[in-house]
Amino acid sequence: MLARIIAPGSYRRGAGVIRASGRALRSLGARACLVGGHRALAAAAPALREAMASAGVEPVGQVWYGGECCPENIAMVAAAIKEKGADFLVGVGGGKALDTAKGAAWQAGVPLVTVPTIAATCAAFTSIAIIYDQEGHFLAISHEAANPSLVLVDSQIIAAAPWRYLTAGMGDTLAKYIELRATSTAVSPHLALEGALGLARLCYDSILAAGPGARAAVENQVVTPDLERVIDAVILISGLVSGLGGDDGRTAGAHGIYEGLTASPLTRGCCHGELVAFGNLVQLFLEGRETKAIKHLAAFNRQVGLPITLAEVGLSPEDEPSLDLISRAAAESPDMANMPFPVTAAMIKEALLAADRLGQELA
Repeated sequence: MLARIIAPGSYRRGAGVIRASGRALRSLGARACLVGGHRALAAAAPALREAMASAGVEPVGQVWYGGECCPENIAMVAAAIKEKGADFLVGVGGGKALDTAKGAAWQAGVPLVTVPTIAATCAAFTSIAIIYDQEGHFLAISHEAANPSLVLVDSQIIAAAPWRYLTAGMGDTLAKYIELRATSTAVSPHLALEGALGLARLCYDSILAAGPGARAAVENQVVTPDLERVIDAVILISGLVSGLGGDDGRTAGAHGIYEGLTASPLTRGCCHGELVAFGNLVQLFLEGRETKAIKHLAAFNRQVGLPITLAEVGLSPEDEPSLDLISRAAAESPDMANMPFPVTAAMIKEALLAADRLGQELA
């Protein structure tokens, strides 16, 4: 049987889109609770409150999500929703804030609106949540997460955010094609999976073409066609890939490397998508892809500011204990198990060093 949660109820993207969404918000209820990060709420809450006021929606609370998407914070937000008597939840911010909101809305049994203030992942669009412990170590991919009823992406807010978040989103989205190309070989083919792979390739090609222009737009804090193309690739089309692919379109080597890298405190200064971007290069080495193709992707990473060396993710090729720790954690990660061939810690360490050598050649 084929079963999929494909997409949210509605996706709206454009400059100023939040202020024009009062009626859509009112369709979900009369009382709304806002949750997110401090900076994200400062950026989006004024427009949200204006939209709510225009449609007779009462904001009954504004809650900080806790700083980490962990079980404790999800339960805290769910309790706040119930305590405040909210009809629906509005999650505001980046991936961890939105994943916390999805988990909390699922626990509280209320509709969810997601308002990404950065385009760093497709978290605003999907019905899964990446769960960590309170110290930021990866725990699990949870399906106990609400499918958003409405996604509001204000291009101007994305343009005003630091460019680093946008390029992290590019790295995470490029992994959709790299990983799905690998995992799709290990399952029986079907049309939904073929559609996911086609959309993943569209994301890949679109980001390689529009990525440099999108970064320039964010540096200048202007909305351009390149920026909106990348926003849609990162959030909308990437989210559709996840919905269509389902459990057959799983994340794989690149995210396995990400999970391994998070085992080291030395990588804490990196965004999710930055670590995945380096993981993309490592997966290509694990697969034995042509050096020319790997160099092409590494050159793109370098052009937009994504990491291509171990030093750029806080590590050193001479730090054997850290590399061993990361390699073991990556080999044991559930994502690495989705590769179409067995992957050992020794293979991962060799691929990490190969990616670093290539990066140093290009640096």
